[in-house]
Amino acid sequence: MSEQFEPEIKKFKWLLQQGYITPKEIEFYSNFYEIQMTNLINFEGYEVLTPLIIIVRPSRFDSIKKQLQAEIADPIAKKFPVISLISLEKFINSLVNLKIPYFFFSLWLHKSYSDIPESGKLLLNKLINISNNSSKYIIKSYNIPSSSEEPALPTDLERIICRFKKMLGKDSCDDSDWWKYNLWHTSATSSTITANNTITRKEIEKLALKYNVSPICLQYVIMYNKNPCHLSSYLLLQIKSDLSSSSSSSS
Repeated sequence: MSEQFEPEIKKFKWLLQQGYITPKEIEFYSNFYEIQMTNLINFEGYEVLTPLIIIVRPSRFDSIKKQLQAEIADPIAKKFPVISLISLEKFINSLVNLKIPYFFFSLWLHKSYSDIPESGKLLLNKLINISNNSSKYIIKSYNIPSSSEEPALPTDLERIICRFKKMLGKDSCDDSDWWKYNLWHTSATSSTITANNTITRKEIEKLALKYNVSPICLQYVIMYNKNPCHLSSYLLLQIKSDLSSSSSSSS
């Protein structure tokens, strides 16, 4: 799709270089015509087009921020900078709810997610295929391996596909409670529920936004004392500290 607009992009860049238009005007025209001014950056030895969204575990955010001057993506505030860092679950949630503000973007799955289950690989591939066959997104993906499984997804992950299709206006399937998915196949039984089971979903969402992780990941940590998303020990300590402060102030 970017090749289709290449002549227009070159014209805009020439006009900018010659001083005929200002950067503000080029921003207006590119938004008006839905043309994105892409640039190449070098990442992990590859020349990658921006906007670039890097799916990476939050424990690796700091090192990549220093390397690329990247920013943490905040879909709630509609802030997706040219190079964005985002956790896997938050990327899935942002994509299927059409919260990503780009028409074209590159997607890089960082090696910190090398242990993603087969069903997770299949889900990502399906979401990318649906995107590239829609009029909403064009995604150039890197490091997302194809799945060796058959194309059937677990029911909870199939609801994510349903949610995405419904948001794109393509399906009328059942996407109820689609966000209650378990990407990591870790069960949580009632026998492991801790004293934190009184926390509300609103409080969980507030913490998830603060630490840029999926609400469902925090729900497992807080409600069931399990860590299926492999949140770092440092992050767990921060969350525990916040919960202690919250319970102290409310008592």
